[in-house]
Amino acid sequence: MKPSIRIPLPDMVRSKDSKIHPFPFQIAVQTLEFMQGSLFHASLVDHASGAYVRLPDGMSNLERMFIEKLDSPRTYDEAWGILGKYQAVFERIPFQSVLIAMNSHWDWYARKLMDFILFARQDLNQLALEKCNKDRTKRFSSLPICEQLDVIGITSGIALTLNEADKSELQEMALVRNLGLHNRWEVDSRYLGRTARRGYQAGEIRIIELDELNGWHQMFNKVVQMTGIEVAKVFVGANDYP
Repeated sequence: MKPSIRIPLPDMVRSKDSKIHPFPFQIAVQTLEFMQGSLFHASLVDHASGAYVRLPDGMSNLERMFIEKLDSPRTYDEAWGILGKYQAVFERIPFQSVLIAMNSHWDWYARKLMDFILFARQDLNQLALEKCNKDRTKRFSSLPICEQLDVIGITSGIALTLNEADKSELQEMALVRNLGLHNRWEVDSRYLGRTARRGYQAGEIRIIELDELNGWHQMFNKVVQMTGIEVAKVFVGANDYP
């Protein structure tokens, strides 16, 4: 029987004098924790693996362990050959993987937050949304992140203080994430037609630098904190979320 894993939300006691609804705050806190954990885990694994192979007999021990799990030494040699052949891509995998993970955590958070907003609006008997905005809530998961933030602001009534530079970075991050998910990080005409970055050419690999990744992480922190706390304040009067 496969193990069952469930991740409970952080504990938060709701008193009658609470200034915020617990649910948006809880999912915001957990999302921030997962994003920070993803970045730290990738860095930890990268440094730990490098330290291990530098130990006396580190590589020989590693080779022995892998050969025991693989079909033959030939399979092991072929795998090393592939890593060497595409080294420029594989050596950046930790950074690329973190970007995918952070976007995955955002997707989870944004869907949960929108579901809560719709619940709270109905619970508090707020006016029905205009058709265009109602339609966007139905397509929420497939919207670009900047449009998701726009819908969150409209449906909750909060003002999101994002300048054009912030929005540009969020769009760039989403474009790069899509390259990773759908085009093995290879720059294509779709990316070139939408990015504000210069110097890239079709067919080259879109490398993510550490400073760039850290900047996107900070941007995620900003929008999660902003939306989670403000939505929690706006809908403090809603009943407990199922």
